[in-house]
Amino acid sequence: MAHFPLLEQMIVEHYGLYPGKDGQGRFEIPFREGLTLILGANGLGKTTLITMLFRMLTGTGDIPLPQGRIGSVDLSVQNLDRWSQRQFANRVNDGAQNASAQLSFQLGAKRFQVTRRLRDLALTTFIIDGEAADTEELTFRNAIAAAAELGSFGDWILVLRTLVFYFEDRRALVWDPGAQKQLLRALLLSPTLAQEWTRRERLILELDSRMRNLDNALKREKRESAKIDQKSTSAPGVRQALAAAQTHLDKLQERHATLVERLDLTDRMRHRARLDALRAEAEQDRALRELERARLLTIDAHLPHADESIRFILARLMSDATCLVCGTEDVAARRQSLEQALEARHCVICDSLIEMSMPADVTEITDARLQTLKAAYDASVVQAADQTRERDEANAAHLATSAELAACAQERDEVDQKVRDLQAQLPPDQRRVTDQQRRLDAANELVIDMRARLKVARTEFGEFLGGHRAHIAQFADAIKAKFGEAANGFLFEDSQLSWSPTRMQVGQAGADGVEPVEYPAFAVDLTGSDFAGLKRRGDPEEVSESQREFIDLAFRMALVHVAAPSSAASLVIDAPESSLDAVFVERAATVLGLFAKTGNHGTNRLVVTSNLGSGTLVPRLLQEINAPGDPMAPVVDLFHAGVPTRAMVTWKEEYAALWTHLLKAVHSDDDSEPEPEDERDYKSGDDDGHGH
Repeated sequence: MAHFPLLEQMIVEHYGLYPGKDGQGRFEIPFREGLTLILGANGLGKTTLITMLFRMLTGTGDIPLPQGRIGSVDLSVQNLDRWSQRQFANRVNDGAQNASAQLSFQLGAKRFQVTRRLRDLALTTFIIDGEAADTEELTFRNAIAAAAELGSFGDWILVLRTLVFYFEDRRALVWDPGAQKQLLRALLLSPTLAQEWTRRERLILELDSRMRNLDNALKREKRESAKIDQKSTSAPGVRQALAAAQTHLDKLQERHATLVERLDLTDRMRHRARLDALRAEAEQDRALRELERARLLTIDAHLPHADESIRFILARLMSDATCLVCGTEDVAARRQSLEQALEARHCVICDSLIEMSMPADVTEITDARLQTLKAAYDASVVQAADQTRERDEANAAHLATSAELAACAQERDEVDQKVRDLQAQLPPDQRRVTDQQRRLDAANELVIDMRARLKVARTEFGEFLGGHRAHIAQFADAIKAKFGEAANGFLFEDSQLSWSPTRMQVGQAGADGVEPVEYPAFAVDLTGSDFAGLKRRGDPEEVSESQREFIDLAFRMALVHVAAPSSAASLVIDAPESSLDAVFVERAATVLGLFAKTGNHGTNRLVVTSNLGSGTLVPRLLQEINAPGDPMAPVVDLFHAGVPTRAMVTWKEEYAALWTHLLKAVHSDDDSEPEPEDERDYKSGDDDGHGH
């Protein structure tokens, strides 16, 4: 049987969120027999405080629990990553450089004191029954698991995470057969048997994983072998098609090489023709400029008294055959008559004979010279046109060859791919065939051997579980009875817990005739308004949110009570009123108060967090506990011990009124009324004797 932690005291020093009631950096939380109520507001650090409490008990270790149902979870302990180790440091400005937390608690007959740095959760002191122990995490884990009488530290974390601590994520145990089987194993079997259960189950899962990997490898080898067989069958037809494709490819290769040579030739011809065309155009331009110069000189000589604009217009007419006056183009006849008039030394306007003395540079340009220049220009025009045509023809030849080469290359690539595809369809040589068959035979033998080992492991595990399932079942009646006390104390409907073992296969690979394993488990039955009698509620969605939460709490209380018959226990609940209907408040307070006021060989510790003014559960719970001397004694007052939030500063009067209302509600059954200074003390932030 197991032991649960019995919390005694936690001291947090120099942590920014909890400066303490005197502001000196020391925050003490005594966990009273019965109820400890951590009271605050949003942002004051309630959840941070119970998370810190959880990490004081688990240190830097954790197990990879999934978000949903647990199933066949690996309970091997893993170290937290660096970010998770600094989860408390990241919440304060100074990184918790000098902050520490110390927790004192009992586990069975042993008393522990643990101190950890909050900047990284490192263990700084570890005291067992007043004696200092080694501060290595492994030493801590082994000592805790042994004192709790659990098979491993992974089981310890599992028990804390799924049973002792009821965080806001609200893991539902009664609807999770996987979580149940792990908890019943860890709590109701001896540590040796619990470890052996885990070892056998992990062995099956490892074999199952290897089996699935080998099976996948065998399937790949079978597919490869089938491909070889298919290739051998179709080999004659493939070889014939391959020969034809190879012949076609050889011809295309030759044609491609020829076209490459032709393309190089056409490229050279194209470049040469382009240069020839450029030279011809340059020669034409030179001849034109020389002829125009001669004509302009002749016009200046014939028309010495003409306006500059007249000479310019006539020059353009002779040069471009375009009239600048009216814009008419190609007036060749007028240009010819103009040239004839100038040659005859007549005025181009009135046709009168002009007597004039010619400048020296004009006299050099005789009629014969003008004819020679004109003939040279005409010849350059013809030459330029011929070279342009040759250039265009060379470009066209080059483009045609380039297109032919591209088409040939594409066809060659297609035929080449066809050749490769046909080659891939050919069967391998005999050596490769033999090697492939050898690999296939080896993979098949491994699968057969692994399947046999997996079958034996499953069968042996089923026999092992069958021998110890009866031992667990001995506690079923006690668990059902305690569940009934708690659940029926809360619910208006009738409810009961039923012993309902669940059949599940271990692993995913085929079991080959091996029966699924029957795991120990409970199920919940509940009456309803629309049907008669008890009805199995196999899913949490089949009940209301309030019913779901307190049915699961009742199951936890029953497990805690039965699994630890020789010692009291602790239960930590974060915000139990969050999903609670107002009509259930009084019954919920009664159920929670019953756990807090009872315990095996002592009084249990019930740690509850709540917001001030969140409902009537807090005053009803304090009334239910009715601490001797002062009903407010169980309250850990974060309003005085924590850092005020902006809301607390802004709405100080509203929070003070809520505090006063709480005091009046708690004292409503007393003869005395709360003293008026309570409200004044709250407003001022001074200690009123109700906080820690």
